[in-house]
Amino acid sequence: MKALFSVILLVTFSHLCSAQQTYAPAASLPAKNLAIFGRGLYPGNDTTYRLLKHSGFNTLLLSSFYIHENGDLYSGDSHQPIIHNGKWVGDSSYVSRVKDLKKKSSISRIEILLEGRWYGQPPNTFDFIRDWYDPSKTVPGIVTGIGEQSTLYNICKVLKEVLGADAFCIDDESVYDSPSIIAMGKIAAKLNMHMTLCPFRGYAYWGDILKASDANVVDALYLQCYDGGANNEIKDWVGALKPKQPIYPIFMVRGSFSTCDTYKGSKSVAEIKTQLKGFKIDYPGISGAAIWQVEDLKSFVMMGCAVKQPASGSAESVAEFLSQLKKALKSGL
Repeated sequence: MKALFSVILLVTFSHLCSAQQTYAPAASLPAKNLAIFGRGLYPGNDTTYRLLKHSGFNTLLLSSFYIHENGDLYSGDSHQPIIHNGKWVGDSSYVSRVKDLKKKSSISRIEILLEGRWYGQPPNTFDFIRDWYDPSKTVPGIVTGIGEQSTLYNICKVLKEVLGADAFCIDDESVYDSPSIIAMGKIAAKLNMHMTLCPFRGYAYWGDILKASDANVVDALYLQCYDGGANNEIKDWVGALKPKQPIYPIFMVRGSFSTCDTYKGSKSVAEIKTQLKGFKIDYPGISGAAIWQVEDLKSFVMMGCAVKQPASGSAESVAEFLSQLKKALKSGL
């Protein structure tokens, strides 16, 4: 009888343990955060990932990913699904590279950039998030709401479990529906993840999200200082939002849009350093900055910008470019 009772206890305990989901806590942001966006990293190659591991940057935002109307998540690099029918179907070598990123590395945090444009055609990622977060709505093929069986929850869960993602980053440039993004923050909380915001305009929209969100969950903003946000002044955002969270400016390097020239706010390393020092004067509490994006660093080197147009910069390898950017950002913080 004792043996039978022990077996029953063991089975019951095992069942309870398997039924209760536990997730490792997400990595917090370092005191001084150097972040880089990683377009062109799917599936990537070992050389580039090794460079990133030893780059001195702390946060890598893997980009860009798009939700489709059937609930699949697509990689913008390959235009193929990485999550299909609720399961990971993406490249296995990518998984290995991403999971290895934090080992003996300066990278301590991995974020997933959710982007809203798919060849510029609506509907897009944030249309679907708006249409699916409400459990009272019925959408064919989609489990609406933000519960553990929902389509949105599952996408985030797979990214955490398969890639070890610490956060997802919201790059909404079209829909601007704050209740649905606030709901996404609740999904992040359930999964012990963080959520970050990536604005370039719209104080009221982003402010509404911050006011309704846990500051431990929504823990940073990445402010676009290029393209549509080329004229952004960090002091204006600090004044308008008064966030508890840090605001990190994102700079775009020369080499973007396949040109060594300044285009849509792209800058040389020297120009980035100068602008960041100006931001430091206006926002003394600034504690980090970000670079958009790895693919552009490669483009700069491949085009030979250092030789063609010395004013654009002097880097002749991606490793040298990363080193120059790290030093420039650190000097401005």
